[in-house]
Amino acid sequence: MNRLDALKYFVIAAEVLSLKKTAARFSVSPQVITRVIAELEEDLGEPLFKRNTRSITLTDFGEAFVPKAVRFLQKEEQLFGTSKNAEDELCGTVRITLPSYPYFDRILYRLLTALAPYPQINIEWRTGFDILKTVNDQIDIGIRISKNPNEHWIAKKICALQEPIVASPKLIAQTGLPKDMFELVQKFPVGNIFNPNSGKAWDWCIGDLSIPLANPSVVTTDLKSLLQAVLAGRIFAPITHQDCQCYLDSGELVIVFDNHEIEIWSFYLYRPYQTITPKRVLLVYEILEKILTQSIR
Repeated sequence: MNRLDALKYFVIAAEVLSLKKTAARFSVSPQVITRVIAELEEDLGEPLFKRNTRSITLTDFGEAFVPKAVRFLQKEEQLFGTSKNAEDELCGTVRITLPSYPYFDRILYRLLTALAPYPQINIEWRTGFDILKTVNDQIDIGIRISKNPNEHWIAKKICALQEPIVASPKLIAQTGLPKDMFELVQKFPVGNIFNPNSGKAWDWCIGDLSIPLANPSVVTTDLKSLLQAVLAGRIFAPITHQDCQCYLDSGELVIVFDNHEIEIWSFYLYRPYQTITPKRVLLVYEILEKILTQSIR
């Protein structure tokens, strides 16, 4: 057990009274916080917290130990705090991975504008549908569209996305309406985004059921292009409400099926669990969270 880290974990846990929130603050897993605090309690010979399945509270010993731990950490900060220049902590590269989603070029613009006071922070902006590895590709922050966050992420849910199957009235006039999703993918012109893992179009999903597209008319790596193919009257395709709502309002597109056949996804901003997360990464993560929350609804 690193006693210095243990005291830092304890002080924050005593403040927020949540092992999960403490873990997120330090970019480690909740299991690490639980283990280290248990080892600290064993070392001290006294319990610091009372625990139940939903919450923790300080014991009498824990309450008395908090100011002692805080004073010790303050002395440690005075001893070592001047050894590192604050400006040095806000320089270097932050690598961000995200899908090729419409309007993300605008997100990059807003991020770089917000980082104007920090010219020493370099941004590596990697767009694509490949899920890059946090270790091999040295990814610091990611944006993903998925049903649930990865268990190895410290993730912030930005918003939910509904993805109805839509088409133009012109195409529907030519083909008619399918009786169900299975007839649609088998007998009607359809399209979707390219899946680099399979080398084919992504399946359409209804709940936990995946429906492969045997012979898609349009496959693209870009969501903007998929939307344009739908507007051109070429295909039926899943398009998120955020991207097609204005065309639904104008009558240029219509929803083919009721909401019970719409796949629900979510936008997640995430960073991996790490023993130490550089301050530049935490700063960029915080700025991105604000920008995405304001921009994607």
